[in-house]
Amino acid sequence: MNNKTIQEEQARMDKVIAIITAEANQLKSEYTTKLEIQKQLLKQSSEIRINNSSSEAMWETSGELREFEQNLTIKSSELIQVQNRRTVLEKMQEDPYFGRIDYQNLAYSEEEQIYVGIGSLFEDNENYIVDWRAPISALYYEGNVGDTVKLRIGDRFQAFEVDLKRQFRVQTGKIVGMIDTDNVMGDPYLMEVLEAGSSSLMGPVVATLQKEQNRIVRDTQSRNVLIQGVAGSGKTVVMMQKIAYLLYAFRAHLKTDEILLFSPNRIFQAYISQVLPSLGEWDVEGNTFPQFIQQRVTNFKMIPNELGENTAIQNVKGSSAFYGALERYSQLLKNKYLLFRNIMREDDVLISKEEIQEIYSSIDSKGTLAAKLEILRARLLQRLDELRVSSLDADWVDDALQHYDTDSLHRFESQTHNIVKMESYMRQQIVSDAFKPIEHRVNSQAHIRYRAQYLHFLKSIPNLMNLENFHVSTEEWSDHIGDVREEMRKNRFYYYDMTTYYALLLQMKGMMTQKSYQYICIDEVQDFTPFQMRLLKKLYPRARYVMAGDLNQNIWQNRLDYDVLKNIFEEEEIKRHLLLTSYRSTKEVMAFADQFAILDDQETKPIRSREKPEVLFRESQTFTKDLKERLDERVARGERIAFLTPTSAGIDKVVSFLDEWGVDYQTIYTDDTIMNKQIVAMPIGLAKGLEFDVVVGVGTDEIIASIARSNNQQIWYTIFSRAMHQLYLITSNKDSKLLQGIDPETYKIVE
Repeated sequence: MNNKTIQEEQARMDKVIAIITAEANQLKSEYTTKLEIQKQLLKQSSEIRINNSSSEAMWETSGELREFEQNLTIKSSELIQVQNRRTVLEKMQEDPYFGRIDYQNLAYSEEEQIYVGIGSLFEDNENYIVDWRAPISALYYEGNVGDTVKLRIGDRFQAFEVDLKRQFRVQTGKIVGMIDTDNVMGDPYLMEVLEAGSSSLMGPVVATLQKEQNRIVRDTQSRNVLIQGVAGSGKTVVMMQKIAYLLYAFRAHLKTDEILLFSPNRIFQAYISQVLPSLGEWDVEGNTFPQFIQQRVTNFKMIPNELGENTAIQNVKGSSAFYGALERYSQLLKNKYLLFRNIMREDDVLISKEEIQEIYSSIDSKGTLAAKLEILRARLLQRLDELRVSSLDADWVDDALQHYDTDSLHRFESQTHNIVKMESYMRQQIVSDAFKPIEHRVNSQAHIRYRAQYLHFLKSIPNLMNLENFHVSTEEWSDHIGDVREEMRKNRFYYYDMTTYYALLLQMKGMMTQKSYQYICIDEVQDFTPFQMRLLKKLYPRARYVMAGDLNQNIWQNRLDYDVLKNIFEEEEIKRHLLLTSYRSTKEVMAFADQFAILDDQETKPIRSREKPEVLFRESQTFTKDLKERLDERVARGERIAFLTPTSAGIDKVVSFLDEWGVDYQTIYTDDTIMNKQIVAMPIGLAKGLEFDVVVGVGTDEIIASIARSNNQQIWYTIFSRAMHQLYLITSNKDSKLLQGIDPETYKIVE
């Protein structure tokens, strides 16, 4: 690239940055003005008082208040839009655009040119930057020089011929690199990004989005999408950019609060927290599924799920068969087995559990269990009305009358001016006050013994499904119910039990009030169980689903695969995309890791090369010295290092030799921990979706024995594929089970 071309491009960029700066300054002033107007409106609205002197006056002041509220809503929306645009412009001041496309519109034989960035920029009818999500920007991702590309623009397809594709690398407004290329894949800028160090926060990669990724992002025709790919293939990136694209393409009909994004854990949630804001989108609701359930079952504390604990029992509770058993159980409850409690007023039984059962049995309902229980609630409220009337002359009302103080008696007297009416009014007030909390309990269905009902459901499972299919005996199941009962006494629930308990509540109470979402987006979908997916579909049947995952990383053994998903979604289409190119790990790391994968149709295609993984023996006399030498060099380079083990218990084995070295490190046992050290030690369940410059997989014999189960291959595949540049594996000795059957040409032993 000659200097003149670079100078011309820099001059243009300087002009664009000046325009961006001017608009940002204008918006800053506009924001200050709008904020002051909103403050004045808030002050005025607080001074409005409803005039009750007449019905006309009341309606007039109410209307005035509603008008103020509408104005406030409009002003708040304007403030948000101005602030969001300012934030995008601030990012564009540093890096206005990353690509240029020169092309011909073949329909009109016109030569045109666009510059592509994270946001758009117009001035005086000139389009200086085109948003990467605009239809015409697809040329940057789809076309090579000389190609004819058909794009849907508006309601029809148009053909374009690409004449030039130019990429820019920009730092603080200065072009530090520029290249003309006919293929984004394999270009030096992409390789430079991949060779860079890892970060504690994921950033946007719109500049290096690949053709196959771009097509997934822009697909709006498929109702439900599954982005399935190998480790490091960009599944999360594609999902996040797809969310940003949907918000752009359907901005008139889709709001950020109509999208729900599920992440595997809160550490990963923090890791991706800046991706959407960096693309100009805010306020997309993020959650983990445990958080989602805990928010809905607030009277129990959740016991975190630990990899390897009660695997067979968890398989039962996570299965589609278990959800089917729950639905059959709810049908049985329409006729019998419901467990009621007495409706009490202090120590007196108002409506006995036997009477409630009698009323329930008399209801002829062809609807759901929830519908029948709603009819029961209405009948019980009618019964309370009868009891309220009959209680007016009860002894407890007489006792209450005797305890009224003088001030209360004067108040009642001033309201009635009649001693006879006064006593009647007082009795009604006493009874009404006594029955209000009782009515509240009936409305909340407190007459149903939900905890006992859940235990009864678990006891019924051997009659509702075949436990032998999950290699669980009735004795093991019975013992487990005892464990659940003990935890419930402490107001605690295992993760899987809390999910099932909530699903049972939904069967009995109906869908309750659910926020409406247009899109449910699930990252690491293989971490979801079939039961959880069925529950989500029950809660949000009309939502569209965008799911991303790698079945080779199914470390929880949840058995959620494509065929199971198709069954859960029944007649709905699921468009499946397969990504096989790994942008995270090197060829050498993935050649080793792929031997632990279970799916033959997902052969990884890495695009970078470095050193082979190195195996160190814990029982070697020079182990500490060898590993420390290697890591000292990495630390000096500023690389992020993760010691990864299958379970939390394995972290203790790591700590022993890290302490020997006297290095600064951080242990992570829970997902509410903030990663803030260069060296971390954590279980793989908390490292899902993350990447590190260097990974040290700890697989001593003791650790291997603790996870000797059918899916331990997936655990090790997931651990090894977190490494971007270098992988070290710690085993006990050369006879380690981990190395059995592994091609010795794919790793190097540190002797």
